[in-house]
Amino acid sequence: TRQQFLKLVTAGGASFLGMNSLVLGQDASKAPLVPWGRLKWIGENGDTEDWHVHPHGDIHLMDLIREETTINLEEKWNVANVADLDAMSQYPFLFMHGELAPVLDDVARKNLREYFLRGGFLFAEDCVQGYHHHGDNPMNDFFFLSMMDQLPAILPGAKLERLTMDHPLFHCLYHFDEWPHMQGTNHGPHGLFYEGRLVALLSPSDMHCGWTNGDVWFGAGKQRTAMQMGANIYLYAMTRPT
Repeated sequence: TRQQFLKLVTAGGASFLGMNSLVLGQDASKAPLVPWGRLKWIGENGDTEDWHVHPHGDIHLMDLIREETTINLEEKWNVANVADLDAMSQYPFLFMHGELAPVLDDVARKNLREYFLRGGFLFAEDCVQGYHHHGDNPMNDFFFLSMMDQLPAILPGAKLERLTMDHPLFHCLYHFDEWPHMQGTNHGPHGLFYEGRLVALLSPSDMHCGWTNGDVWFGAGKQRTAMQMGANIYLYAMTRPT
């Protein structure tokens, strides 16, 4: 759980805003395994494939987190179905990625609401050309726009706001002066806040494709930049104040 993770961080002498003391030069294999999960969901027109494009991108990010922090992130790609709250609750951090607009029924919305209330964190990101459902559309933002509408409704009282670059998420491990945008319409990062805490991050920028093959698709250095931002998001989510 995230609470167990926080105890491990505290035992290691790292503070929330001093995450660099947790990192560099340590042996992650000495720490207990921490699981990674990707959220499985249904897209518009009954699509059941859009949610799992390029799974090796997730592995690349796991490798960076393992190599550059003391977190022993398990190198295993786990699936958490949005229709199964027990499955979702095994993962304090969930990654959601897609090109299509998600269709979240009453069960999915109820499960996500409970997941947030239990302390879980969701990183939801727009995939621009995953399965080319919308053709070679370089500005595809169907997933992002749909989640902009759906996320606040899932958790009554929550607010979806664009994050400014002074937010701790951008400085908890690597320092960022600007949001790393890979492709798509750059709406900027948006956070879902509930009772003063960030419970979800919505990205329009397809950083996952940066994790997957960023240097080839977007230019030299883009893969590492995307993975560094992914590591920041993961670390912030796992250590944020309750």
